[in-house]
Formats: sequence, structure tokens, C-alpha cells
Amino acid sequence: MHTINDKKIKLLHLIPIILIIEIIAATFLYCFSQGISGNDFWWHVKVGQWISEHGTIPTTDIFSWYGMELAIPWTAHEWLSDLILYGVHSTLGDIGIYLLSILLALLMIVLLMAQAKEYIKKNLLIAGFFFSLFTVVTSLFFYGRPHVFSYFLLFFELKILYNYIDKPDSKQIYLVPLIGCLWSNLHGGSSNLAYILCFVFLVVAAINLDYGRIQARRINNKALTRLLFVSIVTVLSILINPIGLKVFVYPYYSLTDNLMMTVISEWQAPDAKDIGALILYYFPILLMTIGFLVEERKIRLIDITVMGLFLFLFFRSARFIILWYIVASFCAIRYLPTLKVKKIKKASEKIIVCSCLVLLLVPIGYSAVKVVDSIKNGQPIRTVISDDMIEQIKKDSPARIFNDYNTGETLIYNDILVFFDARADLYAAENIMADGISLIYLERANKGADTMYVDVEALLFKYKFDGILILKHRPLYAYLISHPDRFTCLYEDSTSGYFRVNPSS
Repeated sequence: MHTINDKKIKLLHLIPIILIIEIIAATFLYCFSQGISGNDFWWHVKVGQWISEHGTIPTTDIFSWYGMELAIPWTAHEWLSDLILYGVHSTLGDIGIYLLSILLALLMIVLLMAQAKEYIKKNLLIAGFFFSLFTVVTSLFFYGRPHVFSYFLLFFELKILYNYIDKPDSKQIYLVPLIGCLWSNLHGGSSNLAYILCFVFLVVAAINLDYGRIQARRINNKALTRLLFVSIVTVLSILINPIGLKVFVYPYYSLTDNLMMTVISEWQAPDAKDIGALILYYFPILLMTIGFLVEERKIRLIDITVMGLFLFLFFRSARFIILWYIVASFCAIRYLPTLKVKKIKKASEKIIVCSCLVLLLVPIGYSAVKVVDSIKNGQPIRTVISDDMIEQIKKDSPARIFNDYNTGETLIYNDILVFFDARADLYAAENIMADGISLIYLERANKGADTMYVDVEALLFKYKFDGILILKHRPLYAYLISHPDRFTCLYEDSTSGYFRVNPSS
């Protein structure tokens, strides 16, 4: 029979955990109360709509007037995600996508904390800090994009593979090919991870090693054969999609395209000079690395290998940091040094802690109200260009518009044919991407070109643009403004300007 004092002691033990949960909740609600990014979202909705209306997947470009002229081959390798996003958006609008993003981010935080619960209890301070940072990161990556589905697929595949290493007789391993098939249709751009992870676990599971602090235990031959079979089937399952072999090749192509890696910010290597990157990216990596170094117990080879793989991906491209966080909750966080929380005994300590718990309800409540306001306002998804700008462009009705790269998808959503947009791989053909970026910055995107000089008039003649939409901070905007004889500004606002190209004399 539990006494009242026993219940009080248990409650006191829970206070540090409740404190961490409140901090994470306050951080989560505040970050999402700002709304979510619309970057790389709007065109996915239109793809889903097109597929829904036509009952098939496009095989050539459908949104770029120049891409359509050339009949450039294009198939949406994220078609299933596009259909899901369109279904949510057509039913519930922007608010539906906003709520979906919040719920998926919250679900991921809960899953990772549940996965690492033993190690959270072991070191509440560092684990709480780690998950607080992850909460901020979710607000940067969890919005209406196909990527969010791949985060969950990665989580469940890691859970199955780690469970298989510990329990080689587990039948869950046969679910991995299904994950691979879903991955290639939901987010084909990263679906190679489905089979790469299989082979990584296969190789490490075949090693028997005890060297210094590094340890690996070989699983039995039957279990190894089963894992080899699953790995091969997972490779084949990737090919079960409307694009076939192209999905298999695409991830490697995108990571080796120097132009895309250079001009697309999220594809670039992380910038250690940026304070946000230092806090959200490098600092947690440093914390986890210190854990590996100072913890005296054995380090599993599989943990080092998986961490090394995703650190390599992150240093190649900052967009992989979210995957690193997911992986770290399985392997790195287990090596946190034990740090016991001081027991709360004094009355003064109890008052201070309880006051903190109550005070934290204020930012939680404030942020919750802001979330509700975002929903009430009806525009929880940010756009790059205003509705007024869209109206002016539609009124002018250009047939061959040149648009800023970042504005393409918003134009697509509003049924305006673009020159190029966020589908960077499509525009690698015919030098479209290189010419477009060169025109925006008035500097050759192709660093191997004979000259860095950009002949604006030559590009205008090549593509016969009749309208130009450009963000105001671009060099091209200054060029257009300084040549009123050639370009008439029909409309501008605080962020962008729209120009009519005057006929050459």
C-alpha cells in the first residue's frame, strides 16, 4: 500500500522530466506559432492536383513554358506525397497543411524521446538540451514537403534494423522492403537510404571485433543470410515506382551536380560562421561526440558507422541535419555520461522548482494563442510573393516570363507558367538552370565558363522573355531599374518587382 509520502517522492522525481517537457512544449509552440515555410511546397500541391485530374503521372514538364516547348522529360518522383498533400490541401486548405506539419513534427519528437527514454533518465540535462534543439530544427524542416514522410521511414527502418541486431530472430526485418517501396514513391530523392542502411547493418553484423573500446558481435549465419536477402529485396523494391531505374539513380546524380549544390541554399554544406548553424547543428554534434569520448563503456561498431555515414551526409549538405538528429537518438545519445539530478529536499528548492513549472505555463499559453491566431488568420503558410503581385502578373499575362528562381512554385500554384522553379534537376537540361541563375546574379553560374560576364541582352534574345519577375535584393533588379528604356516596371512592392520587356529598337 502506497503512503502519501511515497506519492510525494515519486512526484518530486518526475519534476525534472516535467520541466523538460514544458521547455520543449514552449519551444515547439513558439516556433510553429510563426507559421510554416511555403518553400518548395506550392508546386507539389499542383502536381497532386494534376495527377488527380488526369489519373496518370506526367512524363514531360507541365509547368514551365520553355520546358513544355522543348518537351523536356520529367516525372514526379514524389508523386504519392504530392497526392497526399493535395488531398489535405484541397479538403482543409492552408490550415490543413499547417496542422499536418505541426502534428507530424510533434509525433516525431514523441517517437524519438520514447526511443531514447532510458538515456534521457540517465542524463536529463544534456538529453533535454538535445531534444529542445531538435524541436527548433523540426520547425525548419517539418512543413508541406515530401521530405517529412522520409523522416518517419528512416525512423522505423532504424528501429527495425537495430532490433534485428539485438534479436536476430525478429520477423520485423521483412517489413524493410515495404519501407523501401514506400520511400521510392513518397520521396524518391532519398530512397537509396533504404537499402544503403540494410547493407551497412549487414556488413557490421558480419564482423566480430573487440578492439580497445570498439566492439562488434557477429550474428549467426542464418540471420546474416536473412539480412542479405532482405537487403537485395529492398533494392528491388525501390524500383517499384512509376519512374523505375531513374529513382535509383537520382539521389547520386543530385549529390554530384555542382551547380545545384552551389546555388540551392539547403543543398550547400553547413556554414560554421552562421550562429544558428553553430547552435542547432554543430553544438549537438559536439555534445554527442564528447559522449563517445568520455563514456568509459564499450562503443558499438554499428553506432560509430551509422553516425559517421550521416555526419558525412550533413557535411556535404545542411539539409541532412534532421536525419542526423533522428539517427543520434538511436546511437549517439546512448553514450551520454551519467549525470544524476540533485534530489529536491529543501522547502526553498521545492518553491523555486514549482515556480519555474508555473512560470513556463506562460510562454506555453502565449505560443498556443499565437498558433490559434495563425489558424484564424487563414494564412499560416508563408509565400515569397504577394497576392497583389500575382494579380498584376495575371493582368499583364506574359507568355514568356522570366521569374526569380524562388518565386517559381508560387506562380505555378497560381496557374502561371514559369521559366524555372524549385525542380532543379529538371532545369539542368539545356543549361536552363545555369542561364537562369546567371541572369539573376549577373554572374556566370558555370564557373568553368570562359568569362564571368553575363550578356543580358543575349539571354533576352535567346529566350525571348516578355516579362520579368525578380526579387529586389537581386543584382538583376538593379540592372532593370537602371535601364528604363528597355524595361518598364509595371508593379513593385517591398520584396519584388515585375517588369515588362520593351521591344528592342
